[in-house]
Amino acid sequence: MRTILPRKIPKRSVTSPIAVLLLTAAIPLGTACDDDKDYSRREYIEWSDTPEFDRKPDILHFSVNGSPENGCNAIYVRTNVPFTATVEFEEDEDNGEAAAPDWLELVKIEHDYLPGISRLLCKAAPHPGTYKERKGCISLHTEVEYLNDFIPIVQGFPARVEGDFDWLKYGSANPLETRGETAISGWTAEQKDKGWESTPAEEEGTAHCYGKNGYVRLGDDLGHGANLLSPYKPEIRSDTAVLVRFNAIAYAATDGTKDANELTVTVKGGGQFLDGATSKKLILNHFDPSDEELPESMWENSRQEFIVVSHPKNTFTSNTRIELMAGDYVMESGNTRIFIDDFYIFRLRWYDYDDLFGGLPWEQQKNALTISSINACFSSSVFR
Repeated sequence: MRTILPRKIPKRSVTSPIAVLLLTAAIPLGTACDDDKDYSRREYIEWSDTPEFDRKPDILHFSVNGSPENGCNAIYVRTNVPFTATVEFEEDEDNGEAAAPDWLELVKIEHDYLPGISRLLCKAAPHPGTYKERKGCISLHTEVEYLNDFIPIVQGFPARVEGDFDWLKYGSANPLETRGETAISGWTAEQKDKGWESTPAEEEGTAHCYGKNGYVRLGDDLGHGANLLSPYKPEIRSDTAVLVRFNAIAYAATDGTKDANELTVTVKGGGQFLDGATSKKLILNHFDPSDEELPESMWENSRQEFIVVSHPKNTFTSNTRIELMAGDYVMESGNTRIFIDDFYIFRLRWYDYDDLFGGLPWEQQKNALTISSINACFSSSVFR
């Protein structure tokens, strides 16, 4: 039984504060409150990525390679009430619709997998294309009021630089068609504000970097090459390692003539590749000009990926950028026309390395770097 004092006491019944205290003290405790009653909730639900429940990460990170071959990702749920689980997805910022609703699937719920523990089996599809971070969620529902939980799931990496170039709408998407394409100097102010730059050739003062419909072309048919510089991103100075990925394909004419296909990738302003170099020369594939599926098919076998690290003797700075250089500014002979799309710089966290390498990258590249140099590289930094 609870004793409830009246909200308002008539003046004639009000006594001194001391008298009220004495009166209150005289009331048996059993009528004032029920100390034996347990008001805490006995129902519970919780999850972990281990059956021992020795940890509960804030977010589950699924590999960009998808779930293990012929297998699933396991999540464990400990509860004393019945529950259901559903998959939900983050809305696409552009159209408000659920993004890629088929990349994450809840395959099965194994109730009582262990005493008091259920197991959720999930399957994640390999991340296509750019590795840009995408998010999903598994919601855990019970019939107990306010007793629910959710499991955030992320696949991919947070982007420091995003360059899908869908905002370029010049000319045709067909690489064989040049009408309407526009030199970088002629881009709109809004497009220039995105931070992409190309260095003018000293001899002419012209940058031969062109915007097309959804991608960029470096070089022209008059013997000029060109470069493309990623935007400045000062926050990169706090990173330990990044993944640089882009699509690059060389030009081929309908008569079978192929342009030179050398592309130089350079880390500028601080940082280096895993092998200690700051520059790499790539020999690219050519698109097939006779393919009826152009322009969609032009990007086949065009993906390029590199890990770039901040070394104590060559650290990332606010000026760190990636440069792509097609041939030379003025070619001695021939042309070097190279098409670029989906240029991203992703911030890597320590658990991302297993996604990419099945282990830490320096364990996979002992021939490129000595253990001592790797230790020096990362001893002064903490994976963020």
